[in-house]
Amino acid sequence: MDRIEVLAYEILSYFPKILGALIALVIGIFLIRALTKFIHRILNSLRISPSIVSLGISAVTILAWVILISALFQILGLSQIALAVSGSVALVALAVTNAASGTTADIIAGLFLVTDDDFEIGYKVKAAGVEGVIQRIDIRKTRIMDSEGKLHVIPNKAIEGAEWIVISRD
Repeated sequence: MDRIEVLAYEILSYFPKILGALIALVIGIFLIRALTKFIHRILNSLRISPSIVSLGISAVTILAWVILISALFQILGLSQIALAVSGSVALVALAVTNAASGTTADIIAGLFLVTDDDFEIGYKVKAAGVEGVIQRIDIRKTRIMDSEGKLHVIPNKAIEGAEWIVISRD
């Protein structure tokens, strides 16, 4: 066989793997969406704060995507990369904790904010110099919509480390 035939054979041998990876990707996306909806329903039925629900769903979604990406590499026959991706989750968590003090401070502040009864989604507050309604609190940032319709994205540590005023609890 000449080089072109060998190359064509190699390319054709990857088509089943690529097709399998695409099918796994579609199924994985469907499962991630179903899982997040399921967790959302369960946490809401337990009457857990919407802020904690949002934080939990963000964490589960990130973990599910890491698992899916690792599975896709495994399907494509790239098991060394799959192992590195799945094994790197703990290393990434360690690196974030040790190297990114600002991010770590935002995460810790986010945990404090979501458990505080005076800082909930839907409350009108003045925080970090912004007055508006809390739209979302996630693992690193809080989103506040002001009266002009502008969305302010504020690091959690900037809110937790300062005073905030609760204007109304609607």
